Amino acid sequence: MNEIILVLAFLLALLLTLYGTPITQKVAFRYNLLDFPDQKLKRQAQPVPYMGGVIVYFSFISPISLLYDFNQQLLGILYSSSILLLVGLFDDFKALTPRIKFIFQVLATYILLKSGIRIDLVILPEWLNVLLSFVWILTIINAFNIIDIMDGLASAVGTLTALTIFVISLYNHNFIISILSLSVAGSLIGFLKFNWEPARIYLGDAGSMILGLILGSLSLMGSYTRFNRWAFISGVLILAIPLFDLLNVMLLRMLKGRSPFVGSPDHFALRLKKRFGWSSQQTVSAVIAIQLVLSTAVIVNFYTTPLATLIISSLLILFFIAFGLFLARVKME
Repeated sequence: MNEIILVLAFLLALLLTLYGTPITQKVAFRYNLLDFPDQKLKRQAQPVPYMGGVIVYFSFISPISLLYDFNQQLLGILYSSSILLLVGLFDDFKALTPRIKFIFQVLATYILLKSGIRIDLVILPEWLNVLLSFVWILTIINAFNIIDIMDGLASAVGTLTALTIFVISLYNHNFIISILSLSVAGSLIGFLKFNWEPARIYLGDAGSMILGLILGSLSLMGSYTRFNRWAFISGVLILAIPLFDLLNVMLLRMLKGRSPFVGSPDHFALRLKKRFGWSSQQTVSAVIAIQLVLSTAVIVNFYTTPLATLIISSLLILFFIAFGLFLARVKME
């Protein structure tokens, strides 16, 4: 029975996005809810609707609302993501300052933790688990917000991340994580049809923040240590790409004496694109390949020994350090 519900959830999320996105596009054009090019951070040829987060959110919550009984954790995710949806829309309309936006991110994170979604490492005291959970969710929200700078990038990384979490949840027989992650994956796969280069609609701040909150939450809810006590590091590896971009951008900006919170075209994907002269499709495809390696490492860690996890994780950390140093040489405007 559970398998049928999972299949239905995925198909419903997928179909809602495929049929709902064109409608969302028409609404955005009718009411001028568009992201206009400015030749600085926004270099698309034509204005593009940025209401994609609305349809992704609707396609995500609909299957769950119809097919799954509500519990405390689910209500926490739905309520906190609803707050970020509204905040993101206001931010897309340029109606919020970064400070107000951050305050609402903190509020949404608090609600999430209150629902019982948090890190639960037995080696740490309860207060430290709560603090780390709080910092983690806020970080992933902003990491996905930052990585959404190229057609299809955040959607593709989010899709593979959700599918990886789904695979782990199947091994752990955790149905709530399975249906949540599969609904996210279905909605993003349908959305990618319209978000791939050349993008006909963007996630917008609403979509990228919701994506960060949901995937950050699912990474906390999942259990990776069934066979290997050191495999908890997999929760970080799953989201290594948005985390790498966030840390890399902040470090490079600070080294240049700039504020790490002021946007500029210096993200790793833009540097990669410029370094090899690739199109956005080629660049996103390269990032997808990296995410597939990370997803494979997460699944291998689940079954392997602590020593193997230590070796795999060390190699991946060294790769990202070398990758960051390599891309730092690319001169950006």
